[in-house]
Amino acid sequence: MGSFYLWRKPKRIARNQAGWYNGNKYDFIDGKKVILLDKRVTRIYFTVLLIGIVYSIFVSVSYQSNIYTRLGDSKVITWKDEMEMTREGDVYCYKMTLPENDTEDKVIVYNTVHMYLEVQIEDRTVYELKPCEDSLIKTTGFCWNVISLTGGDSGKEISFRVTPAYNDSRPRGNFLYGTYQEVEHKILKDRLFRLILAGMIAIAGIVLLFYGSFVVREGQVAETIMQFAIFATMLGVWSVCETQILDLFFPCSMVIVFVSHLMLMIMPIPFVMFLSQMYRNGKTKLLDICCGFNCAVIIARIFLQITGLFDLKETLFLTHICLLLFVISVVMMSVHEIKVNGLTRQIKVNSICVLLILVSTVLELGIFRFSNMSTPLGSIGFLVYIVVMGIENVSKSRKLMEQARESEIYRKLAFTDELTGLYNRTAFKEDLEKRVITDEVTKNEIILPTVIFMFDLNDLKKCNDTYGHDFGDQYIKMAADVLKKAFAEDERCYRLGGDEFCAWSPNVSLDKINKKLRLIEQQVKEQSRKDFVVTFSMAVGYAVYKETEDSNLYSTLKRADAMMYEKKQEYKRRRSEGLA
Repeated sequence: MGSFYLWRKPKRIARNQAGWYNGNKYDFIDGKKVILLDKRVTRIYFTVLLIGIVYSIFVSVSYQSNIYTRLGDSKVITWKDEMEMTREGDVYCYKMTLPENDTEDKVIVYNTVHMYLEVQIEDRTVYELKPCEDSLIKTTGFCWNVISLTGGDSGKEISFRVTPAYNDSRPRGNFLYGTYQEVEHKILKDRLFRLILAGMIAIAGIVLLFYGSFVVREGQVAETIMQFAIFATMLGVWSVCETQILDLFFPCSMVIVFVSHLMLMIMPIPFVMFLSQMYRNGKTKLLDICCGFNCAVIIARIFLQITGLFDLKETLFLTHICLLLFVISVVMMSVHEIKVNGLTRQIKVNSICVLLILVSTVLELGIFRFSNMSTPLGSIGFLVYIVVMGIENVSKSRKLMEQARESEIYRKLAFTDELTGLYNRTAFKEDLEKRVITDEVTKNEIILPTVIFMFDLNDLKKCNDTYGHDFGDQYIKMAADVLKKAFAEDERCYRLGGDEFCAWSPNVSLDKINKKLRLIEQQVKEQSRKDFVVTFSMAVGYAVYKETEDSNLYSTLKRADAMMYEKKQEYKRRRSEGLA
């Protein structure tokens, strides 16, 4: 699954040759046709991703929260204290008495996630966070709220009235007190390791993207690496957003909120597509259903957000359902793959890494549940998975690329004339067959318009007999140089053997054929002016494929050969008469 190109379905596919069928790309592995990618799913999720990012940027520019504070930022130190908490309906109220002294140039920093906030010092509002009244967005996103204090606030009661934007949201009871600079340093210090891990995941994904795009470039391995790289990059971006360090510098930024949701919604698709390409039998109807359902959920969630009916946070459960379906699909894919192809190395490595992710994530959730301490275990597990599977795929791609290079060398030897560098008779036969296609409507074979040229060197035998085969080889190379200069990229020229050469080009007008013949004649004259043991000369014949005369292109070849033979006999006659 996943392609960025438009291709026409090939007319005929040979065994063990990749191609397209019904909008899907496939390859042959061990003689079995294996679906590689579904272009439609790739187009949908990239289109949705682009729309979502553009919309998030638009909202970020146009969205405004009412943030009222009586002072700007000031220098601070780190301090943390428990506050008395009471609840009045949906409102959580935290109260405490400020220190009797040393409140000058101090701040209290409080982190809110999807919360409205009002801060009062002895019934006087000093800070307020809420969306504008006409806003279609309910949330205030992630925000580090900075409440600046003065010396006159010493000993006074301060209260934080926190109202969740959503019913399932709960406020946090931790507050940081001190100078702003030191509080900022503490936040960065506490979350820096998570940021580094998230950044490393994103960087690994970007490196794999470049590797797949510019090193491997094409084939099943390239598609596998690209899908894995897209997943890793999205996971890294999502992880960076979840560290909430960016929120310290861009409070209430809707871009961060929306990008985080978009990454979470979309990244399961490239992951399962990566697995489906890694597994030989990974393409399943369940996978199609999961990808289609997830794309529909993404579109629906974005639509509901744009219209203001429901925020992305309120429809998050739909993505959770998609994730559950993907987990079921991945488990079934893995079990099916093991049954069909056995426990291969890649399945072992992937299963161990996935198990590591599950264990590290469960441990992280367990530690948070019982000690309320957040740990980076889950991020470490994902980073290990990205690195290990990235190395596995790069290693596999390098082996396949090396095999491809060796195959290309053997192919070049099989289809290239060693002396001249032109294509040989084997290549000529294969290319001639490619000029025959099948009509999509009638299913009849159609021969593409073609012009075939035949060439024969004059006096090659005389050169060999008189001056030796070394000079004969030079004579043949001179002829090859003439043909290389005369025929362009969309044309082909061949050495069929001995002094016999052939070329073909797509059918053009008679004027262009004559222009080609004049070009060949000019090149022959230039070669004949060189100081060589014999005068360079070649006989040329051509024929245009005609449906009324030729049953196939070999019939056209015979007519071109007959014309060339006449030219050769004419040259011999002229030479015997002293005219050549």
